Amino acid sequence: MYKASADVLLPTSVIGSLPRPAWHTASLGRQTFLDAMVNARWREQYEDAVSTHLRAQEIAGLDICTDGDAHYDEEVGGFSWQSYPLRHMAGFSREVRLTPPAVTAVSPPRGHILHDQLEARVLPRIVGPLALAICNTPRCGKPPKD
Repeated sequence: MYKASADVLLPTSVIGSLPRPAWHTASLGRQTFLDAMVNARWREQYEDAVSTHLRAQEIAGLDICTDGDAHYDEEVGGFSWQSYPLRHMAGFSREVRLTPPAVTAVSPPRGHILHDQLEARVLPRIVGPLALAICNTPRCGKPPKD
C-alpha cells in the first residue's frame, strides 16, 4: 500500500483517462513518448495538462492522483480502443476511408449504443505486411522501424 494512503480505509482515484484539454493540440503520432518529450511544444502542453489534471484531482480530494493518461493522443479517449492499435501498426493504411461495415439483421437496433458504435466504426485497410504495434510509452521499449 502507498504510504500516502496507508491510513485510508478506501482510497479513491481516477480510473481511465481524463478529458484532454482543448489547448493540448500536439500529438504523439508514431513517435515514442521519449521522442515527444524532446519537442518543446509537446512537452509544454503535456506538462501543463498533467499539472491541470493533478490539481483537479487534489481539489476533488482524491487519495491517489494520476496523470490522467495525458501522454496519450486525444483519440485514445474515444473510439480508439479498437482502432488505436491498428493505426499504430505497420501494414495498415494511414488514410481514413469512411466505409463503415454493414450492420446486419442480427445487430442491435438503431439507437442502441452497440449499433451506433458498430455503424460508426471505421477501421484502416490492410496495405502491406503487418508488424507489431508501436508503443508510445517508455516502458514498452523501442518501436519497430518502418
